[in-house]
Amino acid sequence: MGLINLTKNKKNTVFIILFAIIAIGCLWAFISAGLITKSFRAQILDESYKNKEANIENILVTETKDGEKHWELYADSGIYSDSDNIVLLENPIGNFYDKEVVKASFKAEKGTYNADKKEVILYNNVLMVYLDGTNISTDRIKYTGKGQDITAEGNVIIEKPDEAVIMGTKAILSGDFTDFHIEGRTKTKFYM
Repeated sequence: MGLINLTKNKKNTVFIILFAIIAIGCLWAFISAGLITKSFRAQILDESYKNKEANIENILVTETKDGEKHWELYADSGIYSDSDNIVLLENPIGNFYDKEVVKASFKAEKGTYNADKKEVILYNNVLMVYLDGTNISTDRIKYTGKGQDITAEGNVIIEKPDEAVIMGTKAILSGDFTDFHIEGRTKTKFYM
């Protein structure tokens, strides 16, 4: 009987030691895995909070300074990404103001608004109409702020009612919406 108990005790001791080694190995593996993946998890969480994107319907953006509205635009929908702080706009329309008076209105199929630069770029079938009836159709218009010149590029057609139609590839429109000039080759038709 003594020999059987001794063999059982040795077997139990071996099983306990083997179980302890396996338990310590598993514990070490879990701790190591946690330490190794800690930086990966932190990066994933950090990246997911940095690059937020939102799909927005019925957007209204207005720039106002000292209680005076400079411009406003409305778009059917848009996508905002905070990684570059730009809103991509679908079917934007809007107005430019001077002393609460609409000086020009615009519409386009697409556009962007850069919140950092306060810059509006309109493209695809852009149409702008001045208060005096002058209308400008073009592929792209870039507006960089009140008082700054506006650039129209690509298939620019400027029509001054009952005066002339001027065509070119690029036009600079004055920031106060009273004047413009065409750069490069132009074609002009006068009304008689």
